[in-house]
Amino acid sequence: MFTERFNQILDKIGASPATLSSYAGFDRTNISRIKSGTRIPKISSPTANKLSRAIYLFSKEHRTYKKLCKAVGIPARLSEADAEIMILKWLYEGDEIVSPSEAGSLKASRKQKREAFGDRFSVLMELADISNKRLSQLVHADPSLISRYKKGIRTPISNPELSLQISEILFERITSSGKLHELSELMKCPEGEIDEEALGAWLYDTDGRETDEAIAAAETFLDIFDSFRPGNTSMLPAPEDILSDIPSSDDYVYIGTKGLRSAVLRFLAAAVSEHARELYLYSDENQDWMTGDPSFLLKWASLMSALVKNGTKIIIIHNLDRSLSEMNDAIKSWLPLYMSGMIESYFCRKLRNNRFSHTIFLNPESGCIKAFHAMGSLEKKIYHYYTEKRLLEICMDEYRFLLKNSSPLIRAVSPHLLPEVSNVTIVQDSLSLSTMSRELVESFNSPALAKQWEKYSASFLGKLESNYIHECIPIADSEALSNGRVPIWQPQGVEKLFYTPEQYEMHLRDIKALSERYENYRFYPLPESPFPNIELIVSDTLTKITPASRPGFSFAFTHAPMCRAFMDYVNTLINGI
Repeated sequence: MFTERFNQILDKIGASPATLSSYAGFDRTNISRIKSGTRIPKISSPTANKLSRAIYLFSKEHRTYKKLCKAVGIPARLSEADAEIMILKWLYEGDEIVSPSEAGSLKASRKQKREAFGDRFSVLMELADISNKRLSQLVHADPSLISRYKKGIRTPISNPELSLQISEILFERITSSGKLHELSELMKCPEGEIDEEALGAWLYDTDGRETDEAIAAAETFLDIFDSFRPGNTSMLPAPEDILSDIPSSDDYVYIGTKGLRSAVLRFLAAAVSEHARELYLYSDENQDWMTGDPSFLLKWASLMSALVKNGTKIIIIHNLDRSLSEMNDAIKSWLPLYMSGMIESYFCRKLRNNRFSHTIFLNPESGCIKAFHAMGSLEKKIYHYYTEKRLLEICMDEYRFLLKNSSPLIRAVSPHLLPEVSNVTIVQDSLSLSTMSRELVESFNSPALAKQWEKYSASFLGKLESNYIHECIPIADSEALSNGRVPIWQPQGVEKLFYTPEQYEMHLRDIKALSERYENYRFYPLPESPFPNIELIVSDTLTKITPASRPGFSFAFTHAPMCRAFMDYVNTLINGI
């Protein structure tokens, strides 16, 4: 009955599995399995609650809410929370529903799950007699990441390959050292039934349970930003060498993936040579054409970097109806370009057609690659290359129509102050400048710091008058404090300053006084920073990421499902403290 009703409701509101997955924060294959009946989430699971919320939000944003109300029997003027519960009741037809009052138990289970992973991982490492450093070498990860796993503030579930590597290595070391009996007692499982897969299911607590895809996706995205380092462009092929290797062509038709790559190199080379003012990009087909050939990807990256250096503005409409691995690959490829501040990105609000895929790569001054073909793994796809001015104007009109129906996805924003949103959660590596008292600020004897503090503190306290602010920050190591190696949070334009132990203690007292003065301020001391190379500010409608490698520069995500995924992640982090 659930599967039948789920498919019925998708038809009523006009939602494809791919589109609904973006609203729920899932991989679209997850929705496809639910739609086909191969997976039915438990009614008390986070997945079921996210489905009902996604159905509600989609119908509201696409003006099909009246159809939803009629199908489900939702009374007029019902609150959002009550409407979502009615959707759940209708889907499961009378099964027991988790009410909002029971939300605390769900939070508790998340906390236990995260704590359980840290405890289990620590015990397994001890049983395997392996150090953080040695395991990190074997899986090609940073030792500090292994430390964060042991403390339960990070999990490897967002990286399936790494998760598998860890369970395989631990299993091999435990069995080779003759400790399978101890592992059997620990897992409460017969020795003959234990293998790498069973160990992984026990370690990551996935056996027979719902995996929260949204949290895993958010952790993956944050890890990409945290691990990013400004690349050395000298590692890329020189643009001049690429330009000299691209033959001149008047072709107007290119066939297949190889043809598309040739067309793209011609397109980018022309844009670099002409110092194009703007490029407009959109494609909803599989990204293998770009990421599947390392040699081509290097050439693409080199020419795109050259465009950014030339001052070319790049407008791109991203397709969010992709698997998580595809989206991760896209972020990795585009992140160095986003760091330039020359990229404007959007996502289209209109439903994607699952029968056909489209590509428009447009330079309004000289050329456009355009394609329209049936979805699937067709080898001989046709890509047209237009250069005639009249046709370029028509392509520009089409792109403008897409932009009109699109919303910002990621944009460069000022890192100063808090975003203009409601409640926020802050995750960073240093105590906030905003929470310092005037007395503490003056003790650093820095006019530049005092000037910045005035702005940050006023914004912070102003928001606390009507909204909550939660901060998740690790407490500094006493040895580092004694050696004068703990820096203050450094605003742009202020010299690097370090705490004395007395100043740091004063700051902690300031934080305590602030939490006593404002009920809606909460400070959560982390055992360690989950992402030490980024600062994160999260709300329901905006997520701001400031990379340590690029001070004075921040990214803002405004896509609601992505923001909810980030919010779920930080809530899980808080629940584990």
